Amino acid sequence: MSISNLNLLKEAKGGKLYEANGFLIPVLKGTPQEMGEQYGLLMVDEMQKTFDILIAPGRAKGGITDADAREWTDRVYSSGSMRCRMFYDGVAKGTGWPLDKVGMLDNIMEYGIYQSSTFSSFAGCSSILSWGSHSADGGMYVGRNEDWSETFIEFPQVLTVRIPTDGSYKYATMGWPGFLFPLTAVNEHGAYMDLHDGSSMGSSIVCKERIPCTNILADLMAESPSLTAMVHRLNTYNMSTAMILTLADENSGAAMECTSLGGSRVRTPDKGSNSMVVTNTFMCDNWGIGKRDSMTKSLSGRFPNMTNRLAENAGKVDAELTRKLMDLKLYDTNGKVDPNGGCTKPINQDEDITVHQVVTDVKNRKMWLKRPSPKAYADWTLVDLKELWG
Repeated sequence: MSISNLNLLKEAKGGKLYEANGFLIPVLKGTPQEMGEQYGLLMVDEMQKTFDILIAPGRAKGGITDADAREWTDRVYSSGSMRCRMFYDGVAKGTGWPLDKVGMLDNIMEYGIYQSSTFSSFAGCSSILSWGSHSADGGMYVGRNEDWSETFIEFPQVLTVRIPTDGSYKYATMGWPGFLFPLTAVNEHGAYMDLHDGSSMGSSIVCKERIPCTNILADLMAESPSLTAMVHRLNTYNMSTAMILTLADENSGAAMECTSLGGSRVRTPDKGSNSMVVTNTFMCDNWGIGKRDSMTKSLSGRFPNMTNRLAENAGKVDAELTRKLMDLKLYDTNGKVDPNGGCTKPINQDEDITVHQVVTDVKNRKMWLKRPSPKAYADWTLVDLKELWG
């Protein structure tokens, strides 16, 4: 979808907020602080709705205190890069919110894992990668389902487009109002990353005295031109929480399996393969631990399903086929895992639902967005990042 077909909702200090098929697309340009202020001015109403759904109930019950908000915001603000700090300053200025409110909303996912009193293994995200001889034209195609709490369909899905003027890279990331860190992102050089919960394998322990993953991933997309650069950068960090990252550029793909206690491992494709599947199970054999399923059928359903679907379509994969593969449902009409199916869960049949989907044509810098839930349905919607980046 070109800019001419996007619905311009409002402008603020050089930033623009577009809408397409229900998706919000803030396009920000300037220094980190200027982009943050634009985001705050453009998104404050939606941020407030998200805050009211995710955080206000916890504050009312005493589960999230003023001290919690100060601590978790300071953890990001004081330890992060100047870029992240200036973006926070801008968002606070644009919204008129105190900094602690901005920080608490941006960090609510990691805070939720930290607060959890039980072992977490519910998140059910999935990614597939196809490139080189496996794709139809040699390009890199990535399909990604963001599976999370059903609550997250109650507010808009947001593709934030950054056009920095400080020398860092342009990038776009799919997420939710007030979530400032990358969840599914690609930058102008074709470096791609998406984030999966890794607690079913790497534990639910959050190390508060480390740089939060939010800052690490934002800087990753702003400064890494390739898959190799992302891996090198990530190898220098001890992550604050367990996660699995899908990583790619135009030429290859990999996964980084991270724990908050035992370091990280890079999983590369099987020898001779130009395709991969990433779910919420650690698949690297050199961990020395058994592969563990999750309540969302990471190992027993989604991984084998998508591995088989890719194998069946070797040499044929393009953006259209990737969308079709990502639309295949995990469960059949009887509520059982369909071995001929895929990974999508438009309704909650285990622990979460597919909140949104993203397919990325990395070479051509195009993204397709979808909301599969019948409660908030939006069909595949194309966004041309090259045009938005200018």
